[in-house]
Amino acid sequence: MLTHTAASPRNEARAQFRAGVIACFPTIPGYWSIGFAAGAIGTLSGFTTLQTALLASLLYAGSAQFLFYSLWAAGAEVASVVLSVLLVNLRYLLMSSAMSVYFREQTTLQKIVSGLLLTDETFGVAIQRAGAQNKVSFAWMFGLNVAAWLNWILACVIGAGLASALPEALMEGLSFSLVSMFIGLVLMLWFASRRKLLESFSIAVAVIITLLMSGHTDTSLVVIVAASVAATLATLGMRFAKQKEYQDGA
Repeated sequence: MLTHTAASPRNEARAQFRAGVIACFPTIPGYWSIGFAAGAIGTLSGFTTLQTALLASLLYAGSAQFLFYSLWAAGAEVASVVLSVLLVNLRYLLMSSAMSVYFREQTTLQKIVSGLLLTDETFGVAIQRAGAQNKVSFAWMFGLNVAAWLNWILACVIGAGLASALPEALMEGLSFSLVSMFIGLVLMLWFASRRKLLESFSIAVAVIITLLMSGHTDTSLVVIVAASVAATLATLGMRFAKQKEYQDGA
């Protein structure tokens, strides 16, 4: 009886981990197409396959990796590269903040691991599950994140190795797959959300900011500002709704 009781949590964790891996499947083609292109650009920028693999493992952010390669190839200073990558990745603070309401029962280490491996795609999949079940287990999130991380690294490595044989026209065409994947994730998130009004408001805010700022400043800055403001408002709105639900329940 004791053995069975002790094994149950482990079996449940394994089942949750497998479920997280399976939940990652719809996003894997996007990781492969963009990762392949990122790896190829890394090689064309003068990096070895090993260096590209290390960058994919440690930086692990598609937009940041493309930016890093572009700035490095252009001869930008190290401080400029670091600051630019930091600004592009600031959105993960907002994503982690939005996910934190579903991780209150997790340990600090589990929260750190989940946050370090969070991406735009895994955030979209995880927030959809959280909205439906009102919680996300660490094992499930770890399975989702690890599956995405390993596929991204492998795609970057293969792309780096085959870069010399890849036609330039195909490389340019792969960039649209990132846009299409994000559109699919946004629609999936919206249709599954229980707070469509909040989601629609956030999208509208991002669109309005983009329209107002476009043509007046750098496009990268426009995207960062629009995403940051919209995500901040959505996070505040979600926290307010959660507190109201808790007060009503009490």
